Amino acid sequence: MPDPAGGCEPAWASTAPPEFRLEEERLRPGAVVLAVIGDVDLHSADALAERLDAAIADGAGALVVDLSGATFLDSQGLGVLVRGARRLDPAEGRFRLVVPSAQIRRVFEVSSLDRIFPLDASREEAVARLPPDRPPV
Repeated sequence: MPDPAGGCEPAWASTAPPEFRLEEERLRPGAVVLAVIGDVDLHSADALAERLDAAIADGAGALVVDLSGATFLDSQGLGVLVRGARRLDPAEGRFRLVVPSAQIRRVFEVSSLDRIFPLDASREEAVARLPPDRPPV
């Protein structure tokens, strides 16, 4: 591709990985949706881990990680999700994943993590399946 300066853009420029970012939405006190955009890999896993830890430390007792915008997920990303789920029991539905992409869903199936994580096709489905708020202890 030609660039505005008159030269040629390097071939690798068009295949650069998408920007990684996280967007957080508080649904209600104690319930958070964390949307992931871009590749979840060695370079971005720490940012995801920090955001999950911060949400839980800030009182999130129910968490939806929306992977609708994720373009790639490797073992580093899976490890972060497993550690986050350990802090919020996925069996109780307090840690849910939105995984509409067949490619990303396949990662969970191949690793058998689809048996551990509740996988939902949409954010709306995941939010509707969150358990009610726990009364304060």
